[in-house]
Amino acid sequence: MARFLAQAATVLLSLAAPVHAADWPRFEIIQWQARTPAQLETLKRIGVTAGKVTANREGNGTPVQEQFAPLHAAGMRWFVENIATDYYASYHRWTPGKIEHWRFLDAQQRYSANPNDPSVMLRDPSFLDPVWQTRITNRLTATVREESRYRPLYYALGDETGIADLSAAWDFDMSPRSIAGFRVWLRGQYSSLAALNAEWGTHYTAWDAVQPETTNQAMARSDDNFAAWSDFKAWMDVSFARALRMGTDTIHRADPRALSAIEGAQIPGWGGYDYTRLAHTVDVMEVNDDGENMPILRSINPDLITLGTSFLATPPALHQIWRSTLRGTRGLILWDEDNSIAAPDGTLKPRGEAYAPLFKTLRGDVVRRIIGARQITDPVAILYSPVSFRVRWMLDHRPEGDAWTRRSAEKELEDNQFRIAMRGFKASLGTLGLTPRFITPDQLAAGQLTERVLILPDVLALSAAEARAAMALTRRGGMVIAGMAIDGMGPGTFDGHGKRLPRAGLASDRMTFAAPTGTAAIGALLIQAGVKAAFALDPPRDDVETYVYRAGADRIVALHRRMAGDTPLSVTLTLPGGAVRDLLSGHDLGRPRRLTLTLDAVTPVVLEVSP
Repeated sequence: MARFLAQAATVLLSLAAPVHAADWPRFEIIQWQARTPAQLETLKRIGVTAGKVTANREGNGTPVQEQFAPLHAAGMRWFVENIATDYYASYHRWTPGKIEHWRFLDAQQRYSANPNDPSVMLRDPSFLDPVWQTRITNRLTATVREESRYRPLYYALGDETGIADLSAAWDFDMSPRSIAGFRVWLRGQYSSLAALNAEWGTHYTAWDAVQPETTNQAMARSDDNFAAWSDFKAWMDVSFARALRMGTDTIHRADPRALSAIEGAQIPGWGGYDYTRLAHTVDVMEVNDDGENMPILRSINPDLITLGTSFLATPPALHQIWRSTLRGTRGLILWDEDNSIAAPDGTLKPRGEAYAPLFKTLRGDVVRRIIGARQITDPVAILYSPVSFRVRWMLDHRPEGDAWTRRSAEKELEDNQFRIAMRGFKASLGTLGLTPRFITPDQLAAGQLTERVLILPDVLALSAAEARAAMALTRRGGMVIAGMAIDGMGPGTFDGHGKRLPRAGLASDRMTFAAPTGTAAIGALLIQAGVKAAFALDPPRDDVETYVYRAGADRIVALHRRMAGDTPLSVTLTLPGGAVRDLLSGHDLGRPRRLTLTLDAVTPVVLEVSP
């Protein structure tokens, strides 16, 4: 009988409607830790839809069918976790009896003992190791072919992936295969070896002789030419992104309907987290929603399915779930090490009670409509420049010498001028009721700037093509707003590879300078440029965020406190006209031109505005 039921379940699951990357219609709520049948019934009752099973890598784990049996019995779905973490997160993964990043600590200690040991800078495994590429391709193919009939939500390539330990800075990967790949990639970046020599200040006579510059070597330079070092850092970001894309392509070949994923994606910075390269590598990404990575991802790839994570059900934590949802997440992973949502016997606990009403809303029609809508951006673009991040980091840490080799991933999450400026401009625009589009250097250089205003937040590095595109905008009557120059270094002080120029690539008379947090000044400049929010608070408030979506002929407008509050907050919204309905309460509000609303501590107000 048990065998018959298992076979019947397999047939039924194989007939389930496939999930496509562009078709994730409902908000998914996923319990990460394994749970008892009683717990699963309770979790399902409050809105949890799925769970996790760990990949049975090469036959060394618990069979997946055994893991998902309780989930299937509860009528829930699942995803397959950590299929290739040993490849994609080699320096931050669980090993029995050790802390997650022990291999990275070992590399740091080996470097400290012998800085001249070349093996310290060899990533193990290299993303370009053909043996490992074949091993991972075979493993992914076998996993998907085995599991595809069960229709998992997605297949996770790895959790907390990265070049080194998460977002830590390190000079991986100096292996022969990586250097060979770097040389091939450089041929696509430079028209000739002579052009590379001119940029780097080197005298190579053959491509096979080209070597990257280490961080310590770049710090020792006196000419502020960081091109050779920055190019290699860019190459490592490219190799990481290509490795992820290899995994995604393998999954799609095994099952064209399947979705690939990574989890624990870090804020823009080191470790491969250049989102200009990552945005199209996977179908699903669980993201730490900080450092503006969510709006960057949404700008570059609006079809990417993003997930958030919840560890608590306190008012600030519930507020963050709402904020991430409004910023584009389509699901939530629950982390619950101590059974604080539901007890093993199924008893709903206080954390679960706090979640229940929110989960009901997240699974309801209002959030379904937000998921199906497109966020509207205003005619303002912010340039997201990873090479400028690298140059700013070098300028900040060069005085400290090789102290950078002892920095942790957590230290690399700290603010610098680049992050402060980008966050400040985004927040100021939000206060004005405006949503910018983040644009990449390649998009700017290719003439894909359609906005009337371009903002350069601490953009120290600009290619000649980027500078020309910015100047062309001003000739068309548009405006370039730059952050205040620090230490005399303004936009275009360095070129697109990180080499300091004799004079800035973008003339100062082509720009208007503003402090990132100077909301009033920025607002006045935008009015000069003809940019004004269709839905704006009067007066503007820096403690409220506005989100506007297009849903057919309708607009969906959400107002949400920037942070959870203690008391209700009254705001006045100006509208361009139309019939207004409060979607969460279901109340029709007429056709007002001004509307006074009350925001509670956690929940947004979500309005439908119809013509």
